[in-house]
Amino acid sequence: MMITEEIQDIRQLLEDCPDDLTKYQTIIEMGDDLDPYPESYKLDELKVSGCQSDLWLYAEHHGDCLHMIATSDAVIVRGLVAIVFQILNDRPRQEIRDFDAALLAQLGIQNIVTPGRQNGIGSLINRIKLLAS
Repeated sequence: MMITEEIQDIRQLLEDCPDDLTKYQTIIEMGDDLDPYPESYKLDELKVSGCQSDLWLYAEHHGDCLHMIATSDAVIVRGLVAIVFQILNDRPRQEIRDFDAALLAQLGIQNIVTPGRQNGIGSLINRIKLLAS
């Protein structure tokens, strides 16, 4: 599935929620589906700076694709990571580098996620792009 299709699927999922509280809960539940993150990977060098909460990101190259796992001490952050991963995980590195983070505005989460969390998403995407280089 193309990145734009992934974004549209997530947008539709969130639009189907009757209110902001349900959207928030849906995002949190998405984070529950993240792959397990080993405690041994909770290293300072794997922390994503610029996030309000602790967020660890580990990535490895599988051929030309970038595979990532992550976790956070905040449930909403794990949900936001799950959204980013649905869009970018296991994609070719060039596709990740070319990703325009402004497309995330289509999801409409800026109304339910604090500006600090939105900045954290930006930091996460910048880190992913760096790892894709």
